Amino acid sequence: MRLWIAAALFMLSVILMLVGLGQRTIWAPPASTSISIQVDASAPYTVIPHSVISLNPGNPIIRAAGAKNAFIASGRESDVMAWVGASKYQNLEPKKAELTVVEHPGDSAFAAPAGSDLWRSESSSVGTTTLRISSKDEAAVLIASNGKLAAPGDIEIIWPIFHDLTWSNIFLISGAAFLLAALLFNWLTFRSIRRKSGPKRKTPKAPKPPQYRAKKRVSLAPVRGRRSSRRAFIAVPASILALGLLAGCSAPSDKPSPQASVDQIEVPPPVVTTQQLERILSSISSSIKAADDSLDKKLLTSRTAGPALSLRAVNYYLRSKSSSVPASAAIVSEPITFSLPAASSTWPRTVMAVTDEPGDSALPQMLILQQRSPRENYRLWFNVRLMPGAKIPEVPSTEAGAIPVDPSSVFLKLAPQSIPAAYGDVINRGASSLSAGLFDTSKDEFYRQVSDSQKSQVVTLTTAKITFTHALGDKNVQALATTTGGALVAVYMTDTYTIKPIRRISAVAVTGQEKILLGADGSTTGVRSVYGDMLLFYVPALSDEQGIRLLGVTQGLVSVRSL
Repeated sequence: MRLWIAAALFMLSVILMLVGLGQRTIWAPPASTSISIQVDASAPYTVIPHSVISLNPGNPIIRAAGAKNAFIASGRESDVMAWVGASKYQNLEPKKAELTVVEHPGDSAFAAPAGSDLWRSESSSVGTTTLRISSKDEAAVLIASNGKLAAPGDIEIIWPIFHDLTWSNIFLISGAAFLLAALLFNWLTFRSIRRKSGPKRKTPKAPKPPQYRAKKRVSLAPVRGRRSSRRAFIAVPASILALGLLAGCSAPSDKPSPQASVDQIEVPPPVVTTQQLERILSSISSSIKAADDSLDKKLLTSRTAGPALSLRAVNYYLRSKSSSVPASAAIVSEPITFSLPAASSTWPRTVMAVTDEPGDSALPQMLILQQRSPRENYRLWFNVRLMPGAKIPEVPSTEAGAIPVDPSSVFLKLAPQSIPAAYGDVINRGASSLSAGLFDTSKDEFYRQVSDSQKSQVVTLTTAKITFTHALGDKNVQALATTTGGALVAVYMTDTYTIKPIRRISAVAVTGQEKILLGADGSTTGVRSVYGDMLLFYVPALSDEQGIRLLGVTQGLVSVRSL
């Protein structure tokens, strides 16, 4: 009997392993499917829209050749078309199982596409280049040479076909298990046969006297009672159990599962992905570090603008004149502990991110980036040191993005562009300011220090008169909505300190960095010093009972001149 079982197990194992191998070989699908096209390229750009990318499932591999330089980039289709703009280009469109080329005339506003912050991924090489892209989120492809010459004309799109080997692995493993079981049964069978065929020697036993055994009566009456029912039906549950195991544990339900109908609301996508933001911040950090090391203002202009550029450029000048002037805070790109891209399809675009330097000596910094147009890269507009204990309110996820808020919005407790003047008035007047009730200054260390310093200067200066003015220093106010109806607002406030001597024979003396910028020890007519403050506020909704809170600040000297 064991030989029959072993033979059956062996045959079953062979069948299972053959089926498993067949799924990997003769029954396996092709490795990929592809479409090739020869484009008589006359334009510098070729666009492969999402409709072509999604012709087949999976993430395709794009190959481009036929030009001295080959460049491929992937991005959201709307971003690709925004970058191309009014330039001349050709577009690939699906037509049955082939691709056709559609020419689009345009102007000669050509530019090199390499290195744009709009691309999710890019590849370039001499002659031929390939790039594997993700087909998610309306992905499209731009093919070019150097932005001026004709784009490569030999294009191939390859979709690798995913072959699931799960069942093949199950068959192969099961076949191997049954083969081991067959070998085990064979071994047990031959072992049993060997034992039976060997010599049989028994030790003789001592004779025993005969014993009386009572004969049992054989009852001819039919069996009755509960035992009879158990004997008759004992096989029924076992057979039912076997059928249940073969057929399944439960029958499928005829009732359809309820599905809630949800209205799809179209919202703009986030302007960058996580991978894009990491690459952008790394490029910005590297560019600024090179400028910091050489104190070269020209190197800053490619990746900084606005207040971040102004304050850093002044710091470069001060450091070139005196080694005692501390350097501006380094711009680090990682780790990213917070990121909030705008949800927008238009320009300009804003991204907020928090990075933290290694160690506990420096506070985390909020970096606010802005892209002014499709062909411009993101630039650092604000780098704000978060205050100790500052808590960023609840915001949308990185995958969803935040809605940009208009600087003159009336749905917030205070319009973002009006914050510097109102906050400055609170610094000057304290609780007597008409705007005092709008701000929560209970834990605002910057407000306390600046307000105390101004009061101290008024008391200390007996031979001169000092006035303080706080105003909006840059109209480019950047704000992104939070989930509670409020907004994170980044503004630039200028603090102007004007000191005039009371008497003609008196003079205003300056020291430190102000002396370097003024180029003298003081002035007999007075001195006007301007400081710049990059401020980050949380502005609640108009109906919220909370006050406006300062989350971070970076201050620097901007200018000093005689009156």
